[in-house]
Amino acid sequence: ALPAFCAMSEPASDAATGFLSDVRDRSYSNALARMSSSYQSTHNAAQLQTAVEGLDSLESHTFAMITNAESHDDGHLTVEGSLYGPDGEAPVAFEVSEVNGYWYIDLVAVGGRAVE
Repeated sequence: ALPAFCAMSEPASDAATGFLSDVRDRSYSNALARMSSSYQSTHNAAQLQTAVEGLDSLESHTFAMITNAESHDDGHLTVEGSLYGPDGEAPVAFEVSEVNGYWYIDLVAVGGRAVE
């Protein structure tokens, strides 16, 4: 089971780290493209930017480290790590799922608060 987990967790972690990189670059249209179709159907890039700006630790982070990925029976993965910035360290978690060979983010939470 470990090789399958590793094969699944790397692209899922890449989706999370790509999102965080897009946020650091203020590339909210790219960050939005990494979100699930259900999120994209109700949000545009400006709304995502507003949501991110509501979470200081996410908006102002300068470095992120992904430390854990866990698969679930329904096929999605939880990717966890930490954000580092002017406010210190904050935990970050993603729920990601695969659609047609690509990993999309269903949920981002920082310090237990979701990006809405």
